[in-house]
Amino acid sequence: MIDFLAKKVLTIDLNKKEADLKSFADLNKYLGGVALGIKLHEMYSDLNPVVLAIGPLNGFFPFASKTAVVLNDGGVIEDIYIGGSLSLRMRFAGVDAIAIFGRSDQPTVLDICNAKVDFLGEETSTDSLGLPGKRSAINFENNKILLDDYFTTPESFLEKIFTEKNIKGVVITGTEIDKPLNFDEYEKLYNEILSKKDELRVDMGIYPSCSNCPMGCGKSKIGEIGGNVLINSLVACQFADKIYTDIGVVFSCLNTLGYSYTHEDIENLPKLIEETIRRIS
Repeated sequence: MIDFLAKKVLTIDLNKKEADLKSFADLNKYLGGVALGIKLHEMYSDLNPVVLAIGPLNGFFPFASKTAVVLNDGGVIEDIYIGGSLSLRMRFAGVDAIAIFGRSDQPTVLDICNAKVDFLGEETSTDSLGLPGKRSAINFENNKILLDDYFTTPESFLEKIFTEKNIKGVVITGTEIDKPLNFDEYEKLYNEILSKKDELRVDMGIYPSCSNCPMGCGKSKIGEIGGNVLINSLVACQFADKIYTDIGVVFSCLNTLGYSYTHEDIENLPKLIEETIRRIS
């Protein structure tokens, strides 16, 4: 069940082979995605984390389909975005973010099911892990990241930090089911947004689609880097920016799900991120 009053963060310590699910009510103002990822970097800066973060609309609405990856690359905080089903699996695992820090003493595959984490050897095939239809797998082979056997990232930042941390793969299974309290209103809004697919800046194709997207476009494969702060905090597709920079649409989505964000919260996001990055620097 989603806790709308706090951000749920799964921390994974590779040194100690330990994991812990933490709840942070004071992080709600960071909304999600890049904002939450950068804040977690500040909190765990001494541990050099790589953070996977989703937003409040992921798993619920069309085209809110990406996962933010925030990491430190040689002293520079980088944010990249990957598609596939990862954001959906994180939502159904009941987490807003996964923060992985430390370094494993041997090549490790992380098998995450909801908030439970198993640390497995490199001989483990990710194909043998998780539940079919409810899992997302990140494989690191031949110096390349591949999510769901198709999606990847636009830069090599994630490959570099997986090498540093001795991570060979990550499988995330989510089995929790969340149903909005006002389901009729939610369903109506979902269909309204889905009907706006002609407003996306991509054409429909025959390629694998990201979660909650019917487009099958050819541009989702390599992910995204940088962009609009609101889009990257909601972790929506950048090609759906016309939809998710409409503040009226955003607040309708948030209110339908039970979040209590205000216009001031949205307006303060760029400043929050800027101040956090300045403190880290």
